[in-house]
Order: sequence, then structure tokens, then C-alpha cells
Amino acid sequence: MTIAIVMPCRNAEATLGGTLAGVLSQTETDWRLVAVDDRSTDGTAALLARYAARDQRIAVIDGPGLGVAAARNLGLRHVEGDLVAFLDADDIWTPTRLYTLSRFLAEDRGRQAAYSRYGFFRDTPGDGPTRSTVPPRPLTMLDLLRGNPVGTMSNLIVRRAACDTIGPFREDMTHGEDREWLVRAVGHGLTVVGVDETLLHYRTSVGGLSTDLERMYAGWRESVRSAAALDALPPAEAIRAAEAAYLRYLARRALRLNLPAGTAARYALRGACQSPRGFFSDGTRGVLTLGAALLALTASRLVRHALAHR
Repeated sequence: MTIAIVMPCRNAEATLGGTLAGVLSQTETDWRLVAVDDRSTDGTAALLARYAARDQRIAVIDGPGLGVAAARNLGLRHVEGDLVAFLDADDIWTPTRLYTLSRFLAEDRGRQAAYSRYGFFRDTPGDGPTRSTVPPRPLTMLDLLRGNPVGTMSNLIVRRAACDTIGPFREDMTHGEDREWLVRAVGHGLTVVGVDETLLHYRTSVGGLSTDLERMYAGWRESVRSAAALDALPPAEAIRAAEAAYLRYLARRALRLNLPAGTAARYALRGACQSPRGFFSDGTRGVLTLGAALLALTASRLVRHALAHR
């Protein structure tokens, strides 16, 4: 069962070596990687060329320079295989990832896509304490709108036929195009199932795409519109609760990335006011998020006040 890997790259020289090392370490060796160099201006192209010269399973094509969605779409048009795995050029797979997920899909033809738990890191895999969770059932629309357990396209492996059903990535979206793609998958009735193992190291960095929270929020709203277009939108009350949970997620991300203190408080307060049921779901997560956001805001104001009166 050949696995095609689609990897968009743009100015990824600093992280690309670690990402490719993760691919080359896979215990499942029947894979082909298409790297789409999306008009990089650093040493990305030269690094890709060196790896491709050493391993015939790696191919490099030039991207249009129109963003990650367009690069993924181009890569999809150039791959062949039974399964497609996506990978960003700064994330790192554990060695058993492709083997575990491909076997998981092979066990049940009713599963069209699979993902796993992942751990956040900044510099070295394992340097962060946070791990994602995996629902013990196929993904639902509300799962995706509440917080998206898949997290990143680096965490997804899909049957090639399912990709054709879902269609291309939205090239007009700069954030959240991965969730919107998954919303269409679930909206079409495809089964996306998680494996309760940590098989991915997901890099976070201040200033990266994952820190532009307002655009992420706009992408979330676009996903809601896509679900509505497929007549797959949950009831209005459930959507409000899901939006509050997503705002909690944005607040937690702001705290995790040490963004300005008011950022987390703004998202947390909006979510708590919009739907207390949604924001304070999942045990103590809502209470802790709101408390941490307000504490960070208060501490920041006290520091500014003290400095202003020195």
C-alpha cells in the first residue's frame, strides 16, 4: 500500500532537515514524497535537491507562490498511491507513524481518514508538556467546530479516493483551510477516526501562521458557512456553544504562545459571555482558561502601572 506524502515548503530551511529526517526514519518504507517548493528565497530549494539526490522516493516540484492551500493542491495533482499523508515542513513524525496509521485504515475499509494525538514543541520534540486528545469515535461536525482534534494537516492520512470526494483546498483562505477541508469531508459523510497514540510533534512558534488568531477565527466562520452549504450544520444553540469552545481554544493558544495579555482575556471573555455552557464544558478547562487569562491581564496592568510611577 503505497503512501503518497504531500509537503508544501516555503522558506523552511531552518526546520526542513528535522522534518525530512522524520520521514526517512519511518518504519513503513513504501512511501513517495512530493515536496512543493513554493518559491522559497532561502536555502530550502538547495536542501530539497540534496535530499532528492540521495533518495529516489523524494521528488521536488516548483509551487505557484500562492500559499499553502495552492501548494497542497498542486502536490495532490502530482501524487499516486492508495493513501495520501500531508506534512508541513516544520513538524516531525515519530518513526512508527505511517505504519500505525496505514495499518489502522487497512483494518476497516469504512475508515476514510485517520489521525493521532500530537505533542506541541518549540525547539526540540518533547520539550513541551501539552498533548492533544483523540475522541473515542469518528469526528463529528461539532468536534471540528469546537477545536479540531486533528490540529494540523501534518496529522492526517487519507484514502486517495476520499481526497477526490472532498475536493481541493480553498486557495482563498490563508488560515483554517485545513479545518474547512475536514468540514467538507465530514459533511460528505466520510469517516475520520483518531488513533490514541502520540505520533506527531507539532511545532509552534511566535509569529507563525498559528499565532494569527483573528484570521484563525475568520477561518472558523468560513468553516461554518461550508457546513451550512452541505446542509450539515448542527442546531444554532450547538453552534453558539461550539463557537464559545473555539474562543476558549484561541484564548488557550494565546496563553501558550505568550501573546500580549489582553489577547487571551479578550477571547476568553467573549466566549464565556456568548455561551457559558460551551465555554465551561470539558471539566475545569474553561474556569482555568478564564482565570489564567484574567490573571495575566491583571499582572500586565500592575507591571505597567508600577513602571509608570517609578
